Amino acid sequence: MRAVVFDMDGTLLDSVPTVSRAYADAIRSLGGPPVSPDEVVAGWHVGHTELVLAHFLGRTCGPAEVERFHAHLDPAVAELRPFPGIPALLDEVADAGLRLGVFTAATRRVALSMLAAAGIDARFGVVVAGDEVDRPKPAPDGLLLALRQLGVPAEATAYVGDAEVDLDCANAAGSLGVHARWGARAGVRAGAHPVAARPYDVLSLLAVPRSRTGNGTARQGDSDSVRQIGSSADQLRLSGEDGQS
Repeated sequence: MRAVVFDMDGTLLDSVPTVSRAYADAIRSLGGPPVSPDEVVAGWHVGHTELVLAHFLGRTCGPAEVERFHAHLDPAVAELRPFPGIPALLDEVADAGLRLGVFTAATRRVALSMLAAAGIDARFGVVVAGDEVDRPKPAPDGLLLALRQLGVPAEATAYVGDAEVDLDCANAAGSLGVHARWGARAGVRAGAHPVAARPYDVLSLLAVPRSRTGNGTARQGDSDSVRQIGSSADQLRLSGEDGQS
């Protein structure tokens, strides 16, 4: 394993409630139908901001509609935080010599502002956004672009995400998909993919040697090299996680 790429909303950041509410409010203010945040989440796999707004408004959208969305989102961005355990996980993966990247369906504007507000933007060598590729997830385009920029092959990469489209994207790219179950996204099928109930479990699934304790405190004397993951996804599943999604 040479790299780990992460989804953003619901995986790195506890941002799904904030972003989905901003979409729902923007759609209503633009004359669209009343939609709940849950309905937004169910439909935002269509792509980046313009495409999500167009999906719910039933018309082509452009800069004016996008700015309306930002009028609702931007005031809340400063309050966003990573999920507990994410900073420690990123430290461990970097300490083990693996490269870090992000592929998100969000626009580059949204992704960079949210990662910066959460204080983790400097951790990633590559950030690929949904408006930088032609096809949204589950197409592998964005993940493959991230891997080219990182300079690592797909088969030596894990893609960690909380949604079915993330796991399908990883599979289509030829990478290992890891279900970030701490994001609590509904509708992810149980299957051959490994499941991480909390961020630190990713280290066990990928057999990354730990240089720190579970709270991020550095351990002494841990100089093991990165070990390769097993060939069977079933072997990577955490004990007790089988059949859960």
